[in-house]
Amino acid sequence: DFYTCYEDDAFLVATEIFLSEVGLRRFQTAGREITYHNLNNAQYGRVVRDVILLLHYRLEVYGLSEGVWTLKAKGSLGCLGDFEELIGNSIELSELSTIMALSITEETSSDEYRVVAAFCNAQDLRMTIAEFSDAEHFSNLEKCIVSLMPHECVLLPSSSKAFTSAASGADKRINQLDTAFKRANVTKIIGEKDYSDCNPKKLEEEVMALIQPKYRDFHPSVLHIRCLYALVKKLLLLNDTNYVGQFSLFDYKSAGFMYLDMAAVKALELFSVAYDEDGGVAESSTLFERINRCRTQQGQRLLPDLPIIGAWMRRPLVDLRQISERLDVVEALGMDKSTTDTLHDDILRRIPDISTLTRKLIHKKAGLQECYRLYQLVCLLKRLEEVLSELYKRADDLAPSVNELFYEPIRLSSLQFEKYAALIESAVDIQYCEETGNYRIRPDIDEQLNHTAGRMREIEESCQKALDKMSSRLSENVKLDSNSSIGFYFRCTMKAEKYLRQNGLRIVEATKGTGVKFTSKLLDELNAEYRDLQRFYDRAQGELVKTVVETCAGYLPAFNQLSDNLAVIDVLVSFAVIASGSSYLYVRPQILDKGERCLVLKSCRHPVLEALEDCNFIPNDVNMGESLDDKTRFLLLTGANMGGKSTYLRSCALTVLLGQIGSFVPCTSAKFSVVDGIHTRIGSCDYQCKGVSTFMAEMIDSASILEGASANSLVIIDELGRGTSTYDGFGIAWAIADDILNRIKCFCIFATHFHEMVTLQELYPEFVRSICVATHMDENNQLVLLYRVVPGLAEHSFGLNIANIVGMPSTVIAAADEELKNLEKKEAGESAEERAFVEKLKCLTGEELRNAILTICFECSDAPFMSCLRFRNLISFLGFH
Repeated sequence: DFYTCYEDDAFLVATEIFLSEVGLRRFQTAGREITYHNLNNAQYGRVVRDVILLLHYRLEVYGLSEGVWTLKAKGSLGCLGDFEELIGNSIELSELSTIMALSITEETSSDEYRVVAAFCNAQDLRMTIAEFSDAEHFSNLEKCIVSLMPHECVLLPSSSKAFTSAASGADKRINQLDTAFKRANVTKIIGEKDYSDCNPKKLEEEVMALIQPKYRDFHPSVLHIRCLYALVKKLLLLNDTNYVGQFSLFDYKSAGFMYLDMAAVKALELFSVAYDEDGGVAESSTLFERINRCRTQQGQRLLPDLPIIGAWMRRPLVDLRQISERLDVVEALGMDKSTTDTLHDDILRRIPDISTLTRKLIHKKAGLQECYRLYQLVCLLKRLEEVLSELYKRADDLAPSVNELFYEPIRLSSLQFEKYAALIESAVDIQYCEETGNYRIRPDIDEQLNHTAGRMREIEESCQKALDKMSSRLSENVKLDSNSSIGFYFRCTMKAEKYLRQNGLRIVEATKGTGVKFTSKLLDELNAEYRDLQRFYDRAQGELVKTVVETCAGYLPAFNQLSDNLAVIDVLVSFAVIASGSSYLYVRPQILDKGERCLVLKSCRHPVLEALEDCNFIPNDVNMGESLDDKTRFLLLTGANMGGKSTYLRSCALTVLLGQIGSFVPCTSAKFSVVDGIHTRIGSCDYQCKGVSTFMAEMIDSASILEGASANSLVIIDELGRGTSTYDGFGIAWAIADDILNRIKCFCIFATHFHEMVTLQELYPEFVRSICVATHMDENNQLVLLYRVVPGLAEHSFGLNIANIVGMPSTVIAAADEELKNLEKKEAGESAEERAFVEKLKCLTGEELRNAILTICFECSDAPFMSCLRFRNLISFLGFH
């Protein structure tokens, strides 16, 4: 077979996929030149995968039948359809298969927006609806997007009208929404219509027809139905009757989960990292790669993706009871290493990808093979139930959690599948399947099948007799094998090839690896009759196979639930393997209720960096609220570049995140109160292709922190204010730190090179503590980085020393040193009056300080220590009035 693309499609394939126009051809027809590109089977497979997975296009394949071109196959990213088997299954496909529809309306009683959203993943057969209020930066929408990971958003036209209904601030509102989509890497498209003119009851009937009966107790709002219908139309789900009654429907709840926006996901490098020094991505340098020891496909999807119980890494828990349950199970597994090894090395690795098998049943592309593989899974459940039962009995005080998350779900599943096992055992010839690797209905079910099977056994016996004769004739070790293309054949070593040819035996294939495959006249005759019988058997069992498959399809909801249960087991076993099987110490964190106000990590390490080859990681402590008298909630971190400040910040945040997804943590001890959100501003980055500069990205993250953080959040900020002038940057950093201290009052680690920020400790001695990364100057006056965090303020930034370490030209360093000395002399010549003025500023707190800074901006425009107009604009941008 070969395939052909024409005109624009041919150019697309040549330029975007093969990156060459060499394959383009042209021909003349009816006075017009047509461009085309031929594809062989291998190229066709590549084009299908790239067009759908990378370019996100819808694909259609047409074939010529009796002189008429008819549609043979179609599919898209959200709905693979006929390309299901060709593209296969992967975590990336599951992530890319989710799309969303969005409706946004303005609240009449406030400045907030009402956001109604719907999500659909046709791969996992899941729909999710969401409704919440949001502010101008759409931080709650971004959190929802991070959790459910859509790659595309259909914005209903009514939402666009709502943004432009009021002239004041319309552009700003649209820009804020676009920025939220850009940060989350979601493509926004405007829907063709919002279906407000359609009959709501009819829309609801069509949407709910796709939902499984047990989820039809949901009563989505009219806006939810419109959003869902927009997705259904886009994915063409109503055109395929196989989808009827197959989707599950969930209600997105942000309560009970930690706040994580896209900035935090990227800054903490949960799933992707910046480019390494060789220009490629270091795949092992993400938290996902570090903690992923899952054996099943469903377990690997559970860590970054969204099953029923939520995306674990994207949605850490804040419910202390649920966190404790997961930690209990990990601890029980850690104390029972033999059970952990049995689960991880034996049982879990034998579990198939359930979603792949069930999708074939849905699309009516399954046969006895898929039904039998699911039967093997059901048989494996008995072994799994026995192992979990023993774990439950030995778990002592941890037994309730083991029962809740492990034993009881599997026990109930085993009961559900008793009739399924009986169906397969009564209908499928299991012995034949195990002996031959082929699948057929049991012959004793039908008289014709029984007679045909009997004759086939006789032929097999005749083939065995023919083997005995051939072995004695050749005086060689001859074997009898079979496959679907050749049928029965003899096989021996290459030494006998010459004899075989001389004696008229037909050689089918001869290779050094497999030897010589050959047949005789008798074996050819037996083969011909056997194939005729096999074809007859297949025709005769056709209706029976269809009945068995349709009956098995009735168990789809139960298999989907089992898939989710096995995913939970796989992930928690993975956590236990990391905790008990690693050469690095992992401990169970002591997690307290939100009101306890505690964050104490002893010998905290970065879980990813410490595992890198040739890395001797230096652990550090994090102490805030260690005792009742300790009210510290703000750590001001200073020190040399490359000294480990960013690593310290990430280590703290990742430890908290790991604890709240139910994993042990890389510390010698850990105690912290539940954190309801991790807010970050780390790293210098821009999105030039999306119109976002480095400084703008920094300001967006900062505004999101000030809008979304609460008293129970953890905020980590690294080098705020670098993208503008020194004075502007310091003003912004100071104002943000002051707002966190006085208004938000959450835990915060603030890394900075503005040593003047230490004044915060003088203003708020009860809440602020200065720490720094330790350094040492050796006998050659060379800087030695110790990577140890100690109390106090760094005396210098050591920028020139770091430049020297990385090999900056000595002439450049000398020039920089000279300029530095000139600036220091100028600063030393500051008037007594100016010094007194600064001292007065240091004595102000909270609103007094903010008002003083604004007064300076407006009235002292000639002040030598700031660029007033720019500073004033930035203060306004951040919302400080």
